[in-house]
Amino acid sequence: MILQRITHAIRTQNWIAVALEFMVVVAGVVIGFGVTGWNAARQDRADEADVLARLHDDIELAESLSQRVRERRLERIGDIIGAIDILFGRRDDETFSMAQCSSFASSHYFDINTAGLAAFTELAGAGRIGIIRDPQLRRDLVQYEQVRHSLRELISGLSNTGNALPQLYPDLITLDARYDEPSGEVRTISTCNLEGMRASQSFINAASENADAYDAYIRDGLRPWSDQLSQLHDRIDRILNITHAEEAAE
Repeated sequence: MILQRITHAIRTQNWIAVALEFMVVVAGVVIGFGVTGWNAARQDRADEADVLARLHDDIELAESLSQRVRERRLERIGDIIGAIDILFGRRDDETFSMAQCSSFASSHYFDINTAGLAAFTELAGAGRIGIIRDPQLRRDLVQYEQVRHSLRELISGLSNTGNALPQLYPDLITLDARYDEPSGEVRTISTCNLEGMRASQSFINAASENADAYDAYIRDGLRPWSDQLSQLHDRIDRILNITHAEEAAE
């Protein structure tokens, strides 16, 4: 219909009518693009709200899956340092604490569950990271995946070099497994022969290698990943205005 009117106006050289008809067409196109853009923006906001809620659930799951082991791994470095100092006579202690002895026995353990964030993986795969409006959250999500990958690579390398001291030196470290009722899990109790350890240069070398590897594991892998996970959780809590029970109690 509009094309017919424009054609007729041109034939009759009614240029005012031609101009008006073109203005109507242009206005229709502009309005059409505006409505389409508004609908797309509205859908992006709805999708963003859904993604943020799912991300929060994914982050809490990642924390819960790793919390018990993560806390033990982070605490162990202090016990390993203390045990090494006692082994080399840099401290007056003439015996290991239970935690220090256990740190030697498990100084080759580098495993931990580093869960990915399913919602972010899906978003990145669809090329829609841009729907997240908060630039800091976008950076935190990308950095989380970077440090998670770095930690997994580090664990893979260190796991091939760690010395299983109880298996290599059963006369110096003995193990006893028992059910620990307070924690509701089976725990390994370690007993260390400090005098025998000091007399074995082979043990000293292997324990020193483990201590060095474990320090790298914490400094270059586990702690950066753990800190990034906590930072990410804090950021998304702020965006969603979420206050957790423990925070409210403080």
